[in-house]
Amino acid sequence: MKKLILCMIAALMALTACFSVLADDNDAVNNSAYDSMVNLLFNTNNVTLNAKVDFSLDGAWFKTAEGTWKQDYSRSFRELVLRAPRADGTERKNGYTIVTEDDKLYLMEAFTPGIYRSGNCGSRTSILRKTVGSDQLVKLGSVLMANADLVFGKGTVTDTADSFTIELGSEVPGLFNTALNELASFAAKRYFNLDYDEIRSDSQVSMASFTTKSQALLYTMKELSLRQAAITVTKDGNGGIKHAEGTISLYVSTAADGVHQLDITLQADITDIGATMVKKFDPNDYNVTQASDEAAYYNTNDFGTESSIQEGAASSLPDINALSDEIAIEAMKAWAESGFDMRAATSVSFEERENNYEVFIEDGNGSTWRTFFKKDGSFSSMQAEPNDWQRDISKYTYEPTPDAAEDRKAKEFMMSFLKKVTPNVLEKVKDLKMEWIYENNGAVYAQYNEYPLDQQGSGVLLVLRMSPEMQVEYYSCTING
Repeated sequence: MKKLILCMIAALMALTACFSVLADDNDAVNNSAYDSMVNLLFNTNNVTLNAKVDFSLDGAWFKTAEGTWKQDYSRSFRELVLRAPRADGTERKNGYTIVTEDDKLYLMEAFTPGIYRSGNCGSRTSILRKTVGSDQLVKLGSVLMANADLVFGKGTVTDTADSFTIELGSEVPGLFNTALNELASFAAKRYFNLDYDEIRSDSQVSMASFTTKSQALLYTMKELSLRQAAITVTKDGNGGIKHAEGTISLYVSTAADGVHQLDITLQADITDIGATMVKKFDPNDYNVTQASDEAAYYNTNDFGTESSIQEGAASSLPDINALSDEIAIEAMKAWAESGFDMRAATSVSFEERENNYEVFIEDGNGSTWRTFFKKDGSFSSMQAEPNDWQRDISKYTYEPTPDAAEDRKAKEFMMSFLKKVTPNVLEKVKDLKMEWIYENNGAVYAQYNEYPLDQQGSGVLLVLRMSPEMQVEYYSCTING
């Protein structure tokens, strides 16, 4: 959700700039306001942007985001505060603060207070990064502005010396909605690694399959269209934009749930151009210390968005705002470390059971990956469903004599998995012994037990797919009792 909020804030600011060209006496050739916003987002190296966005679906509020972005040449400060309603009437809060210096990044997240993680990022001196794709999008915007009457329709702007107002309704020309959908597709691919061109329209699932409204909207959307928009922009002394506020209402056509209404309320301020200052990162300024485990190192994609600690893992998954963000993230880490390609995941959900928490990860092809946590938050077990290794138990080879090289390779893989996912359990594991091996449909599966077991018969059990590539199919830290 964090990436969605940042993306939408920038997109709405850019959309406001696109509308602003109409204020120039409806001169289709005069694109100065549009060019000014493009310059602000892509070329300005010292500026402060503050924004607040409220989101509602079918009249019910589901998210508020308040963000600050300070760009001070090669340094930046980015803060995002998220609020969302809980079922019991209270509010859930989340967010993060990021400080960057050249290609160094320092991340502090709300659900892990008191610590920060460091990593590398793409160095830049502007809010948005120039790419071949973004350049093409900017050129497309220029073409649309040059044909403003065809895109937005006539009579949409009221202009005064200090401000102008844009009012649009559902009767906008079809070209507007076409451009809106292209912008949404571009944003989804760039910031979420979600390519709608690769998603079959007949395979999209219901919104009920997702934990949060933001996930559901992003992964089930088929088409956007404008219901209405009303935006007021305040000018500075030079005719530039210093404040924007308004509402945008969209119809969201989904695959399995029909059409829903998404309402967005926006406030944004552009200040301190040329006077913005960002200090060099000092942990004392934020009352944090560096994380001491492997989570201390963090990678980042562009635009302040984050990827997993393991490169590529879970980078396309939606954010989890359920009972425990931390548990959901740990579940995704576990599956990434198990050898599964997390980019195939299409939905993530979280459930609280009587004795544990359970995270479900689905890939859209009928496979469900389940991860269990005890009430204290400790990782307990995981399993893939359906699975091929339970097809024909009669063909299992029990107490086999494994190939020494393959056995050593398998144990190294499993020990690495335990070290990254359950380091406290690894300390107690002396050895892993193959109990059975089984071949099915060209894949080889084997079960390994902790050896020796403790006096109560408890220990570690893993089912490993050894070929064609290794991955953990099942894990439990309790075998007996």
